[in-house]
Amino acid sequence: MIRKLIFFEKGVETLSYFSRQLADALALWGYHSFFYDISGKELSLKHATKFIKAGETAVITFNFIGLSGEAFLEEKNGCSIWENYGLPVYCIIVDHPLYYQKQLRSGIKNLRVFCIDRQHVEYMRRFFPEIPCSFLPLAGNLTKAEYDCLLEGNGAASKLQKQWIPYGERAYDVAFIANYVKLPTIEEHFTSQTQEYIDFYHEILNDLRLHPDQPLDPVFEKFIKRETGEVSDGELQSAYYGMLFLDMYNRTYFRERTVRTLVDSGVKVHVFGKDWEKLSVKHPENLICSGQQLDSEGCVQVLQNARIALNTMPWFKDGAHDRIFTAMLHGAVPLTDPSIYLKERFRDGRELRFYELERLDEIADIAKEMLSLPNETEYMARLAFETAVREDTWMNRAYAVTGTTKGSEQ
Repeated sequence: MIRKLIFFEKGVETLSYFSRQLADALALWGYHSFFYDISGKELSLKHATKFIKAGETAVITFNFIGLSGEAFLEEKNGCSIWENYGLPVYCIIVDHPLYYQKQLRSGIKNLRVFCIDRQHVEYMRRFFPEIPCSFLPLAGNLTKAEYDCLLEGNGAASKLQKQWIPYGERAYDVAFIANYVKLPTIEEHFTSQTQEYIDFYHEILNDLRLHPDQPLDPVFEKFIKRETGEVSDGELQSAYYGMLFLDMYNRTYFRERTVRTLVDSGVKVHVFGKDWEKLSVKHPENLICSGQQLDSEGCVQVLQNARIALNTMPWFKDGAHDRIFTAMLHGAVPLTDPSIYLKERFRDGRELRFYELERLDEIADIAKEMLSLPNETEYMARLAFETAVREDTWMNRAYAVTGTTKGSEQ
């Protein structure tokens, strides 16, 4: 029986934060966790070896950290320490799986994958049917103190709500937490291509903009097969990988346009992340830039002080983003573009508000209405909290990852 778990830290801050919240929940059910510091490679490997007990230990990681052929994890026979001990490995992929073709093809033994979008699960079952894969939505983050309170039970939800900044006293009408990348920076990926390829890529981008409910890989496949005819699944995957910059370009385009539409329509937006001062807008007085990138606890603190939490989905068409659930856990009402999953879980005007990417000109009116009706919006915040604290914390997801019976895998 698995009772010992290895996680990773000191890599991607957000993923380390997720891991800590999973580990804290699992500790309640008797699991012991070891955190592998990937910045202290040799020392951590020595301690990990002492911690491992074959048959009782598993690895839980995000985005293949520790499963990507890291040299410091290989032993003399060329295999990873996890492989030599025969450990089960559970990998939660928080991006589209097409970003991890190399790892998925590498034959990692005892691998189980979790995807945060149900269409990503379909992708895995088509291209990697030999790898067990399940849907696992992202969850909302809490500060360490809040999470400790939640883990204690005994009226924890009520205690968390009592700590809220009153809705009318919150500092930010609309808060958006994300970095900004100027489109010309991403366009550098086009410059080495022939005009024929540039035109081809722009056709794909235009199709995604006209029909933004489409997931990436079917659109890629449609255009690839139009140009080349039938191709093998392996050839398709290779072509997808070479087109990943279109994903970043597309999500940046909509992120930029969403913020600009609000700002230029008279809505003040507080943006927390790098380089937003580089965004060209007609009304810069409505774009309030923090000028810095926040860690996970800093993001929580912003949402504790926001009325509306703006979200743009990173092209997940049947999943969710942790920004939505984190906002719900702190009394900020999400204003987000929808997904199939979100529309199944929540009702527009009840726990959150949706805007449509193909009708972005309507988003400012939605935001203004929310701000002009504070009692109704605060009521939405409370309904959202009740759902999220019951179903969308990392404690809920911990059940699903470990396969315990109380899971909340949607």
